[in-house]
Amino acid sequence: MNNYKLIIMTDDRQVVLERILQVTRYRGFLINGINAQVNTGNQIATIELYVSSERPIELLIDQINKLIDIKGVKVDNKAENNSAQQHSA
Repeated sequence: MNNYKLIIMTDDRQVVLERILQVTRYRGFLINGINAQVNTGNQIATIELYVSSERPIELLIDQINKLIDIKGVKVDNKAENNSAQQHSA
């Protein structure tokens, strides 16, 4: 199982988190953790989503990017590398 950390920038709307969680579940990813912060000055939220799956992470990224109010999604490669090191040890 591969572990990933996604950093998602969104408009500050409550429904966005629900949509992200729904898409994550539909695409076959397990949610291992979540951290959300809002910058009230510019109304932008940053969501760190920790997921795992055998599926390619690009499947999830493409679907999240299609959601309304999403500004951008990127993968933190450090989380992927840490997972690979743990499995090889």
